[in-house]
Amino acid sequence: MIRPNSRCFVLSFVAGYLLANITAIQPAVAIAELRAVMHADVQVQESALRAAKMSGANAIVLQLDGRSDGERQREVSAARRILQCGLDLYYWIEIARCPPLADAHPEWMASLQGHSEWRRLYKEVPQPKRNVEVVKNYPWVPVLYEEAFAAHRQRVRQLLRGKPTAKGIFLNDLQGAPSACGCGNAFCRWTGDYGAIKTATPLPANAAARFVAAVGQLAPESEIIPVWVTECEEHDGAPDGMCAGVGCFQGICWKAYTRQLTPLAEQSRQIGVLLPFRALHRDLPRYGGTAGWIRHAVRTFQTMPPRHGGNSIVANRLICVLQGWNVTAAEIEAQKKHAQESGTAGYIISKVEIDQSWDPRIHRIGR
Repeated sequence: MIRPNSRCFVLSFVAGYLLANITAIQPAVAIAELRAVMHADVQVQESALRAAKMSGANAIVLQLDGRSDGERQREVSAARRILQCGLDLYYWIEIARCPPLADAHPEWMASLQGHSEWRRLYKEVPQPKRNVEVVKNYPWVPVLYEEAFAAHRQRVRQLLRGKPTAKGIFLNDLQGAPSACGCGNAFCRWTGDYGAIKTATPLPANAAARFVAAVGQLAPESEIIPVWVTECEEHDGAPDGMCAGVGCFQGICWKAYTRQLTPLAEQSRQIGVLLPFRALHRDLPRYGGTAGWIRHAVRTFQTMPPRHGGNSIVANRLICVLQGWNVTAAEIEAQKKHAQESGTAGYIISKVEIDQSWDPRIHRIGR
């Protein structure tokens, strides 16, 4: 039998032990969920910042694309306004889809070789002359080529020059170009050239990971966050599907995807996932409810890499990039709900259209 004084002693001892060791049963660092809105510089006005705060946002992602001195100065001013209002500052830089670089160096663009199913979408494009011409995928210039890698790194350096330090920098489209194999599906973007003709120097599968590391050297005080797109799905391979009967899902697409994603995931703490459900034509009943595809796409990071020699990427490392243009307020809320209930690290509501379009163009080899 424990006497009252002894019982008090035991309870005090247990309480003291738990208090002394409470840090041992809690995470060492609590990472706040990212709740961000993405704007172009002209959108960063006081009214937009107030609206972002009222919606529960804790950060603004500023799209950087300044090509003139005036545009770059507007971006500096916008970044300063974001910091002054007490929100975290992030930058967004588009990599592969780059019209100025495609116009200056068409030989660095990805090509449309291999399958010809893409022609059902562009019936007017003539056949290239054998060994003289190749169809290029305008304006996509992936970092999968040595020459483009160096040019993009220089672009990023120029875009960041003179800007306030951001908490993080999102790098979008580090993969190949849409319809990489020629099937016509914008999700199939695992390569630059699915064919023999090469007009630039290919890099190995870790090119995206190397590019993230290179940008990290340019901005050592910011977290560099790559933004990825999922690959095709089995139903896309149906004759009336987005792959138009091509066996992409069972073919090389996910295998090459995993080889590129694995080194990236090994070095990057967080990964953005591009999920504009309507712009990418994933507003389909098969996913159940408004923007239900978001849950499915997040799950592929856990399920698909292990099937192809990679490791599962847990949801709390993923940041969902959601569609905030050409959608209703209710659709935005549905997207946010799917992202949060999927257990992700947060979301970005993009008020800027993230253009993923592509256009076949004939390019004369050696020009």
